[in-house]
Amino acid sequence: MKNTPTANQIAGRAIGAIFFAVFGTLWIVLALYAKQLLNPATITWVASDFAVLIIMAIWLFRQARRFPRMPEDPAQSRAFNRINVIQWVAVAVTAFAFARLHYDAYIMCAITAIVGLHMFPLARLFRYPMHHVTGTALVIWAAISALLVPVDQLQGTSALGTGILLWLSAFATLVIAATVARRARVEYRVRRTTADS
Repeated sequence: MKNTPTANQIAGRAIGAIFFAVFGTLWIVLALYAKQLLNPATITWVASDFAVLIIMAIWLFRQARRFPRMPEDPAQSRAFNRINVIQWVAVAVTAFAFARLHYDAYIMCAITAIVGLHMFPLARLFRYPMHHVTGTALVIWAAISALLVPVDQLQGTSALGTGILLWLSAFATLVIAATVARRARVEYRVRRTTADS
């Protein structure tokens, strides 16, 4: 998004943030379950943080209406679907292979790495560098947790870190998009004022 964002771009950031918020929440709940930490306090924490992200995304959707909408690019949608199909196939094959090889404890790390790697083509597809940051963070986290976390704590710890990284990415995406939208509105008002005078 440059000086003049489109409704598609702003709404797209909101949709992406919702996906990250949902999957981040699933990873965190899975981590809490694996660590036997699911209780009313942790559920309240997860639910309240998830709600904040969703409310921010809904607000951003409403801001998108203030900007011009461009025609959707069917090729972009097809590429997005292909990338996600490849990701899910890779996740399924990796999980099956690791289970057959009795490397069950490392399945979460492997999935985290796959999710991280799939962010790179998405960054190029949507021209959104923040996806490079998220992808890099996820791949590094997968490697660090696989190498440094004790095997008996690996699944819960790697899942928790993955969920938190996805939440942080959702929050950063929403803040960046809201800032760009606000700046564009201010610039538009200044141009109108200058033109009127």
